[in-house]
Amino acid sequence: MAVILTPTKTAAINPLKLSQPLGAALAFLGVDGALPILHGSQGCSSFALVLLVKHFKHMVPLQTTAMDQIATVVGGADFLEKALVKLKARTWPRLIGICTTAVAETRDEDIAGDIINAKGARPRKLIDTEVVLARTPDFAGAMEEGWSKAVTAMIEAITLPGTQDRDPAKVVILPGSNMTVADVEHLRETVESFGLTPLILPDVSGGPDEAVRDRWIPIARGGAKVEHIRDLGAATQCIAVGEQMRRPAEA
Repeated sequence: MAVILTPTKTAAINPLKLSQPLGAALAFLGVDGALPILHGSQGCSSFALVLLVKHFKHMVPLQTTAMDQIATVVGGADFLEKALVKLKARTWPRLIGICTTAVAETRDEDIAGDIINAKGARPRKLIDTEVVLARTPDFAGAMEEGWSKAVTAMIEAITLPGTQDRDPAKVVILPGSNMTVADVEHLRETVESFGLTPLILPDVSGGPDEAVRDRWIPIARGGAKVEHIRDLGAATQCIAVGEQMRRPAEA
């Protein structure tokens, strides 16, 4: 005889689908020519990669620094530098987004300093590539925080500071992680119908959700351009969708 069990929980949540590194990686994938890297062990990136591949139904460019047990204890600066140099030489990304994980954050490493040292040690090998760091430990926060931190990090690292000539036709749109591809496209079409130019960051409508290509491309294709991110300060208006995007809008 069948027994009907009534669930007592109001929701079933899988924390692997809501981690900060996953949200940050997805935000970086909304930039053309970007390559997100999870700074941690191989297992950290494997979970995120499996979830993204299942969702988008095709391979997603996501890499890892592959820290081992020794690096977990003494630090992963060498692994980070090797990953940056090798991936730049193999894929030539326009932007490398580093998403930290619990393995690196538990030691409270100076990852920003490690990136500066890597650039100083091998300046020619990392030329013409923006390296952006998002501190996203997966033991705190959720996907929304990771998404917000990645967008904030890109604006603070890439957008030109100071006063710029304002273009009244440009409008910055910062969509939240809850927005679908159709939502982003609708926002774009609405802004363009007024004769304005939307600058969307991140633009997932042209990035990870694009059609499957005949050959594998190891970096994100489609989405926001790095050149457009540099010129965000020239826009006269900024539309942030969701409370999670308040910090990027203020940046």
